[in-house]
Amino acid sequence: MNKVLLRGLALSLAAALVINNPAMTVRADDKKATEKEATVTGQEAEKEAGEEAGEEAIEEAEIALNKTKKTIYTGKTFKLVLKGITQKVSWWKSTDESVATVKGGKVTAVAAGTCDVKVRYNKKTYTCKITVKDPYIKPDRDYMRVGDTMKMTVKGDKALEYKSSKPKIVSVEEDGTLTAHKKGTAKITATCKSGRTLEITINVYDQIKIIENPTFDDLAPTTHMTFAELVGNRGEVGYPKAMPAPDTYRITVDLYWKVIMVYARDNNGEYTIPIRYMLCSPGKSTSQTPTGTFEMKGTRVRNSRFNGLTVWAQFWSLITGRIYFHSILYNSSNASDYTASYSRLGNAASHGCIRLTVPDARWIYYNAAPGTVVEIRSGSSKDSATKAIKNKLKLAAMPSVRPTLKAKDIPWTDNWEIDEVPQDFKYVRVPQ
Repeated sequence: MNKVLLRGLALSLAAALVINNPAMTVRADDKKATEKEATVTGQEAEKEAGEEAGEEAIEEAEIALNKTKKTIYTGKTFKLVLKGITQKVSWWKSTDESVATVKGGKVTAVAAGTCDVKVRYNKKTYTCKITVKDPYIKPDRDYMRVGDTMKMTVKGDKALEYKSSKPKIVSVEEDGTLTAHKKGTAKITATCKSGRTLEITINVYDQIKIIENPTFDDLAPTTHMTFAELVGNRGEVGYPKAMPAPDTYRITVDLYWKVIMVYARDNNGEYTIPIRYMLCSPGKSTSQTPTGTFEMKGTRVRNSRFNGLTVWAQFWSLITGRIYFHSILYNSSNASDYTASYSRLGNAASHGCIRLTVPDARWIYYNAAPGTVVEIRSGSSKDSATKAIKNKLKLAAMPSVRPTLKAKDIPWTDNWEIDEVPQDFKYVRVPQ
């Protein structure tokens, strides 16, 4: 038989075998199905494992303390709860039982201080940071002025009764309202529900001078002064003997508008009562006046020159660092040697200090006690209220012919005198 015939017979035999043995085809299909089933089963197992892992993660995330930090007053209690658990916790512990104790999640404040309260569950520890404070009287301001009223409350306890040791100086009503009647000192006592007694000593000072319904000229007296009064030296020497309490006034310096605004407290304790407006020269762009909120320091210098220079200034009052309020500049200690720095008031011109007219620098020197808060802000062109003040702060022009300024010839038209300044605290000089 030739090769072609043999090949044909072989092909016919193979076809017959397939037809007569269908199981061969089934086995091939079964193999594919098995592989497919194995793939699907594996995917489902992975999906189920992922879901179980997700459930565990969710369950773990839901376990947490109801508080992670808490401030509490001595004698008070509160309940800590570990949320999301299905079994009992292993233990509760306090890191300092002299501050706070814990039993079954109930925390009791023992004494002022800080500690951690911890709870153990399922091999993990959960922590709440505890701060314990002693009850106190609020507000904690310890002075008033004659005619002032102030509400006293107790934080961390309940006051059952208030008493004044000297009701003719400071009286107290059942609700804790204090009224200052005359200069002196009184002790106010609060008897509390817990049995404890709290005390606060109130010093009553004379009322500061506040002009009712002031005009702009009242708030900015420099606008109607002569040039001689604005730059002159009346010859007074020395330092303040006593000053108002540090929080009597708050000073705001606006660098954009080059304006200083002084405010006193209203009946709510907010600084809303305008006392004085001043035109100033803060630092120029290469030596800017720092912004921020500062407490004035105790250094005062009546008339002195700058270190290493022959330039002088009057009525120095330290704000912070080496930044002072002071007058315009002079070429000597003689006020007749004033410089063109006067004409730069209302512009950024200094090396960081804040320059003022002599009357304004003098007002700060005697009235703004150490501790007085000074806010130096950048300011904004959109501040229409401060802009309006700036536009009205017009000073006398610098004369074309330099006058001779003698102390005895310098007028005084300002609206306050040194003996009108409240003598609340003795001034303690701090050297420059």
